[in-house]
Amino acid sequence: MEIPSNLMQALSEIGFTKYEILTYWTLLVYGPSTAKEISTKSGVPYNRVYDTVSSLKARGFVTEIEGSPKVYAAYSPRIAFLRFKKELETIVEQLEKALRDVKRDDHRPAIWRSRSLDEALEMFREAIDSAENEVIVVVPSEFWGQLEEDLLRTFERGVTLSVYTDKAPDPSKFRGRGNLFVREFQRLNHIIGMADGKEVVAVQNAAFKSKNLPAFRSTYPEIIFSHYSLIIEIFKESALKLEVINNPDDLRFFAMFHAVDFAFRHLKDRRIMATIRARHVETGEEETISGLVVGYTFSLREAINNLHVETEGGIVKVGGMFAVLEDYESTDIRLTVSEPL
Repeated sequence: MEIPSNLMQALSEIGFTKYEILTYWTLLVYGPSTAKEISTKSGVPYNRVYDTVSSLKARGFVTEIEGSPKVYAAYSPRIAFLRFKKELETIVEQLEKALRDVKRDDHRPAIWRSRSLDEALEMFREAIDSAENEVIVVVPSEFWGQLEEDLLRTFERGVTLSVYTDKAPDPSKFRGRGNLFVREFQRLNHIIGMADGKEVVAVQNAAFKSKNLPAFRSTYPEIIFSHYSLIIEIFKESALKLEVINNPDDLRFFAMFHAVDFAFRHLKDRRIMATIRARHVETGEEETISGLVVGYTFSLREAINNLHVETEGGIVKVGGMFAVLEDYESTDIRLTVSEPL
C-alpha cells in the first residue's frame, strides 16, 4: 500500500528519512511485523530495516516485541507525535534557556512574516515577554481571551499595560505590580502589540476573521515608528475607560504621549517624580534624567509631547522616540506619584 505523496512530503519536512516513513507507514497499515515482512511490504532493503527500526525506536515511534524472529509494532500517530511534541518542547526550552544565558550583541533590524493567526499570537507573546516598561495592545475584544493570560503575567511583573479595545476587560483580574490603562476605541480592525518601543507585532484585518491573516513582527525602527504614529492617531479618537494604579512608586512607560497624558490628568493635584533613561538629541549620549515633573507639552495635532523635568542643572524637556525639538529622547520613563495633594 503506497503512502500518500503529501504525507511523505510532510514527514520528510520534519526530518524523517524515506526509509523511516515507509517503515512506520507499513507497521501502521499491516500491524506488527518482522524485519523480513517490513522489507517485503515497504520496499525498504532488508539490510536497512534494522537500523531504520532502531532509529524509529529511539524516537518513540516503534516498539520491539521480543521473540524469534523479533516483531516490531508502531505506536499510533497520536501517541507517537505526542512524544515527539514533548521532545521538541524540551529542545525549545533548552534553546531558550541557553539564549538567556548568552550575552548577545544588538542585532540588525529584521521583519518576520506569517499568514497564521496562531503564529502571530505566539510572536506577540514572545514580544511582550521581553518587555520591562510598557506594552501597548490594540485588540478587538473578541481576541482578548487569547491574549489575557499572557498580558496578566506581564502585568504581574510590574509592566504597564496600555490597552485599546472596544470593550474594557474585567479590572478585578489585574492584581500585582503593574499599572493598567484601558482606552475605548470602536473602529478596530487590526491587532497591534508593541513592547518597550523595541519591536512591534501586527495582525492585519483581524476583525474580518480570514483564515490566512497577514501578520508580521519587526524590529525596524521605521516600522515601529509608523505603528507608534498609528497608535497616536487611535489615542486621539479613544476615551479613557479604566485606570488601575497598583504601583504609584513605579509607573513605567515607553510611549511619551502616555506619560504626558498621565501628567496632564494628575500633575495638578499630585507630585510626580521622574527617572528617565534618555539620549541627548544633539550629542547622542545616554544619560539618566532625574527630577520633579514641573510641566509638559501636549499637542497631538503637532505631534509634540514631552515632559518638563526640573533637575539639578535646570529644567529639561524630554520627548519620546525620534524627538527633534526636545533636549532628550526616551523610551524608558519611570514615574513616582504621590498621594493626591
